Amino acid sequence: MDVIVSRSRVAGTASIYLYRALVPLAEVAASRRPRCVIIQARLGSRRVPSTRIADVVAPAAWYDRELATPCGLAASLNLVARRIEALIIRTAFPEMTARLTPPMVALDFAPKDASYRLAMADINAAFDRFAAGIDGLMAADLALYQGCDLRAA
Repeated sequence: MDVIVSRSRVAGTASIYLYRALVPLAEVAASRRPRCVIIQARLGSRRVPSTRIADVVAPAAWYDRELATPCGLAASLNLVARRIEALIIRTAFPEMTARLTPPMVALDFAPKDASYRLAMADINAAFDRFAAGIDGLMAADLALYQGCDLRAA
C-alpha cells in the first residue's frame, strides 16, 4: 500500500513544522472507506483524498462505538496509529526522531515543505497484529526501509 508523508511549515512561525502521514482513500479497504475521515493530502501540486492512519489500522470493533469506548480501544488505537505514523515519517524525514509523532515540531534549521508517496506493507485492519508488540515495532515490520527510500531533510 502507498502512504503520503509530508512536512509543512506552520504559517507565521520561523521554524515550527507539521508532519503528517496519510493513506490515500484508494489504498483503504472498500468496506472501510465510508467510515473514514477524509483529508485532502498534498502531493506535489495536486490534492489526493486521504485518511488518517488510525482509520485504516482500526479493528472492526472500533466502528461499533458502544463496544470500543468501554474496552478502552480509543487510547490503544491512538498509540498504535501514532507509532506507525512516526515510523513512516522518519523514513522520509530523518529529522523526526520522536517515538510518537508530536502535533508540531520546532527545528533548528528551515527545510522546505515536501511531500512524498512511499510504499509500505498493507495496514488495513492491522491493529491486532501490531498492538501487542507496539514497543518493539520497527520500520522493517511495516516494510519501510530507511536505507533505500530515505529523503534528504
